[in-house]
Amino acid sequence: MNRFALILVIAAFYTLWLFLPIFGWDGKIPFFPIPSDYAIYLPIFLLMTGFTLIGTFLGFLLILN
Repeated sequence: MNRFALILVIAAFYTLWLFLPIFGWDGKIPFFPIPSDYAIYLPIFLLMTGFTLIGTFLGFLLILN
């Protein structure tokens, strides 16, 4: 399986997971065991953590120079 197909499958899974509450299927499909709220909160948490780590790293670089 090449990378493009893997990324396409992950994007399709995430998109379906995100739109489950809109169609009223949240909690009714066993393939999506985690509530759809995490589809919103998980990327926000990862972005905040990533920006914090990058900002901390750049801050240490500025302090050391």
